Amino acid sequence: MSYHYGSSSSSSSSRSSRSSSSSRRQAATFQGNTAPAGYHYMPDGTLMSDAEHALIYGGSGTIESFNLDTTNIKASGEKREFTITGQGTFSLMVKNESGSYYNFVTHKFQANDTKLYNKNFKNTYSGNIVFPIAPTTEDIVDGAVTSGVKVVMDNNVATKMEVGDRVTGNAALNAANVTVVEINTDSNAKKFSMSEAIAIADDAVLEFTGSDQYDVFLFAELGTRHAQYNEFRFADNSIDINSSTGSNSLLLRKVIYQTLDVRLELGAVSPNSETLFVGTTVTGQVITTQIGKNTGKIPFSISVSAGGTHSFRINKTPTIDDTFAFVTRNIGSAPIDIQGEDVSSSTNFRWPIDSIDGLAAGMSPNGDNITAGTVISSYEEIITELQGTKNQKKIKKVAVKALDSLGVKPILTRNTATKALTTVQTGSVVFNKQQAAALASDAIKIRGYGPDAIRGLTGWEIEFSDIIVTLTKPTALVATTTVNSTTVDIDNGDGVMDDVSTVSSFNMNSSAVNPTVTNIGSYSGSTATLTLSAAQSLEAGETLTFDGAGRTITISGNIEIKKVGGIRSDWDGSIRFDLEKFITATNETS
Repeated sequence: MSYHYGSSSSSSSSRSSRSSSSSRRQAATFQGNTAPAGYHYMPDGTLMSDAEHALIYGGSGTIESFNLDTTNIKASGEKREFTITGQGTFSLMVKNESGSYYNFVTHKFQANDTKLYNKNFKNTYSGNIVFPIAPTTEDIVDGAVTSGVKVVMDNNVATKMEVGDRVTGNAALNAANVTVVEINTDSNAKKFSMSEAIAIADDAVLEFTGSDQYDVFLFAELGTRHAQYNEFRFADNSIDINSSTGSNSLLLRKVIYQTLDVRLELGAVSPNSETLFVGTTVTGQVITTQIGKNTGKIPFSISVSAGGTHSFRINKTPTIDDTFAFVTRNIGSAPIDIQGEDVSSSTNFRWPIDSIDGLAAGMSPNGDNITAGTVISSYEEIITELQGTKNQKKIKKVAVKALDSLGVKPILTRNTATKALTTVQTGSVVFNKQQAAALASDAIKIRGYGPDAIRGLTGWEIEFSDIIVTLTKPTALVATTTVNSTTVDIDNGDGVMDDVSTVSSFNMNSSAVNPTVTNIGSYSGSTATLTLSAAQSLEAGETLTFDGAGRTITISGNIEIKKVGGIRSDWDGSIRFDLEKFITATNETS
């Protein structure tokens, strides 16, 4: 019984393939000389390899296209279909990062060299490649970790992990994004360092998951050539082999990366750390997904609680334009003067920066030495000629772009451990306000709002829908009975906001408008004395419910990640709602 892999819409015998080779080929002998195996003599007596002849003069076979999904493979593994179109003979080989070869019969990787060899086809040939789960190992912790990032294991760590591997094994590790940052720490062959401090029990079993790289080689065999080479390049002018098609040799190569799952954290914050938001606590949501994928719609929920004696009021329903991401960038050691700029006070508009990649005009920088109200902006100096006459006109004397690469090409780097691709484009940035000399060499955070800015800064394409903000209504008990009085003592004033909160209870007239709290007295975080807009008769122990303000809000809806980017080293992996844009916070202490 014969075995084969894949399928072809039509097949041709090796005999018909060989007979169609160029008529310029001579016999294997010339003037009594016999050509070595794999070679032949041309009519002029020169010796030529069969492969070179096929490449230069071709045969009847041409591989027109090689269709294979080269997006990143899930850490859990995937099965990918490939299709080769044209006609002729090909061989296909797949190698992983450790040098193992894919066996197209067993669908597993093995140490011995193997490939799909000398397959004849006509029109199309289809098959599958089964990519396994990402490389994973386990080892046991030798001694509890109560603080710090250093962990001692039972075995030599170099045999169990690599820098960049993700570490899991307990609830805290599984919920975080902890990686191996160093092996053989402190010259100890059994010690490694984590990317952040996590408590780990003695004898805990840790799992280390790495990334992988698969190189795919499609060979045009004797009598077959590839379609004409069509080259694509990245922004740094390096060749994008996955986007390029065809080949000017007998080999066509593709590369596929298997990357670790990435985690996106949704949260909320007061980006300017406004005083009235101090003490706010946020419980966000973590979404785990894969680089390059589309997640579909995922429900999310974010809980935000005011600190201490503070209260929240909802002003509007937020939109995607009220969400932001920020990156950390480094300012250069000295500003770049603009022609005609007044720098007498040692302040400047334009500064060098380590990367302008993803930045855009309108984004907001934050830092210890950033002037308040600063945004990224172009610079223009306009002069008016013939002012006061009918020929008056304005002329742009100086114009400087908000962001400039200064003629330097970007640098694209793929992390050898995580396989994540990052772009760094040095250049200059211009601000709408002059910045003091103290800004030199500072690390600053640059914030961008809305889907376009988030995509530029992070590489993630997101879309929100069905966003709602709900308020948890505060309740309190009446402390003392009141009779036809506007003054009410309560056991807990948390979340009540004067001139905003309305109050209702069993004994209040349901046909009348609920009274408003007009003043909160004697409140310091628990009991309070309220003044209401209308007199009430209430019993001690009666429950009051307040509306319009509270201590806790919940932001919920759906998020769809249309394209998952990586986690850049200058981004913390979070997208946040800006509370200042849709919430009013107050401090209700008297």
